[in-house]
Amino acid sequence: MISIIISSVDKHNLENIRKNVAASIGVPYEIIAFDNGKGEKGICEIYNEGAKSATFDILCFMHEDIIIKTPNWGTTVINNFARNKSLGLLGIAGSSFKTQAPSGWGTPVYEVDTNFYNYEQHFKHSGREAMHAYHNPRGKMLEKVVVLDGVWLCTTRAVLSNCRFDEDLFKGFHCYDLDFSLTVGQYFDVAVTFDILLEHFSEGGYNKEWFSDTLKLHEKWQAELPKTIEPISNKLIAKMEKRALLRILFKMVQLGFTSQYIFAFLSNYKKQIKMSNKLYLKHIYYLFKIIYLGKTID
Repeated sequence: MISIIISSVDKHNLENIRKNVAASIGVPYEIIAFDNGKGEKGICEIYNEGAKSATFDILCFMHEDIIIKTPNWGTTVINNFARNKSLGLLGIAGSSFKTQAPSGWGTPVYEVDTNFYNYEQHFKHSGREAMHAYHNPRGKMLEKVVVLDGVWLCTTRAVLSNCRFDEDLFKGFHCYDLDFSLTVGQYFDVAVTFDILLEHFSEGGYNKEWFSDTLKLHEKWQAELPKTIEPISNKLIAKMEKRALLRILFKMVQLGFTSQYIFAFLSNYKKQIKMSNKLYLKHIYYLFKIIYLGKTID
């Protein structure tokens, strides 16, 4: 009934998730796991290979460093697709707005609800205490979004016949989830489910490879971004874009890009989106404060 596809880098984690799925899924299943400990293949290539080998009509792409805590979650997944014929992709964290400025799945917004999620998060690298990340302001069990986080994604064979993970563009382990969400969203609904809770044992990381893939993602989809399914005013979108751009500039400083590279990036971005000179100078001002005065971005 459900084919589970995993790119594995840790035998211990893989064995744990095998046991967890056996105890929790509640429906017939198969696990198609690829040993990718040396990182020889990108996750898009592995997921496409797994989809070709899958036996069942519902496919679940998941990380191996998770535990799914909801009993009979397989039945819940099947019912979600059965009840919602337009549903093409299901996840546990996502946003109903995607900025034009380079960013991850989440939106730095406070005036309107765009981020939806439900999972228990551990912090393997930072040492922070584990937390239940939950945001469901409208109280729905299914919330339509534009992009999803890739820790856990479910789709169908029918969707995969029209859509694929872009292994030609994304050779590594970043942005596959956002790109696939945007691809599926051209034909089907993309949604966060609040019926399923999982525990994730490591936080995501940012590096220069993530930044490079993020630029590729935004170049590919620039004609459709920003994208929203919320009724957001142009004024608020402009405010959200400004925040997102400041965040990516701050992230570039953290990642160790040279000042010359960052200023050149901002200049090129100004030309790309036809940013006004006034707004450009404001970003230059903030960038100077970030680089030379140590200003942080909330």
